Amino acid sequence: MAEQHYDVAIVGCGIMGSAIARRARRSGLRTIAWDRLIDRARAVGEGVDAAPELQSATGSAEVVVTMLADAAATLSVMDAHHGFDAMKSGSAWVQMATIGLKGIIKARLVASQRSDIVFLDAPVSGTKQPAEDGKLLILASCDRQDVPEPVQRLFRAIGQRTMWLGPVGQGTRMKLVLNSWLASIMEALVETLAVADVLDVPHERFAECIEGGPLGTPWAIAKAKKIDSGKTHETEFPLKWADKDVHLALEAVKETAHDRELPALEAIQKLWDRAVESNLGDRDVSAVYEALKTPAASAR
Repeated sequence: MAEQHYDVAIVGCGIMGSAIARRARRSGLRTIAWDRLIDRARAVGEGVDAAPELQSATGSAEVVVTMLADAAATLSVMDAHHGFDAMKSGSAWVQMATIGLKGIIKARLVASQRSDIVFLDAPVSGTKQPAEDGKLLILASCDRQDVPEPVQRLFRAIGQRTMWLGPVGQGTRMKLVLNSWLASIMEALVETLAVADVLDVPHERFAECIEGGPLGTPWAIAKAKKIDSGKTHETEFPLKWADKDVHLALEAVKETAHDRELPALEAIQKLWDRAVESNLGDRDVSAVYEALKTPAASAR
């Protein structure tokens, strides 16, 4: 398999990595996928080949996409386990997961060891369905202006819009800002629904009041409907990764501006930590509503 040529290699076959792989293949890009658990790579399906070894994936593609859980996993795979070393000359490493400022600095350092490979910091905004539909927002940043055409093809396949934000690191910075906004909306929504519960106001009436107006974001309304239909187990964006992203945002701010206070985001971090500890981490981020209904979680 290492001798075959692919347009794209997806490293990490979780919810987003699998969806991106399927979308890339449906768009005509020859796609291979690798995961530490080979069965997950095989389960991607839809014509996406499963790589038995990491190097057979990264060494056979024009574009290598990392979509792993965090910075530690990304650096382990691409550095310690030589995924980066196996990449062929002229290819591109596109880092699409949310790994924080420290993580992207370390990844950039690894990539700097070879001048024949282009490195892009390009986290995406969107969940599973937008990824499947090619409607992600790509927050791209790169130290070069001449981004290779294979990368452009991938972005056209999976993204509804690509924002070019400047040198490496700017994509990650914007992703932390967006995910802070997401966390704030999510927590505001579930606490508002909790107020509605106490005051005996039906959730659907609340949704009717805000839908179509300046107070009603489509994403929040969709999450409210997900909660009411009892489908928070159908995960689009896992709560544990949303919680991780809040930690990364707070970490970045504290290291940049030591005296900056973010009391609301810090409170969300504590609440979501408890929700993850109460075994809600693998459920959709909207499952924080369930945490509010659990006395043990709120009484600590």
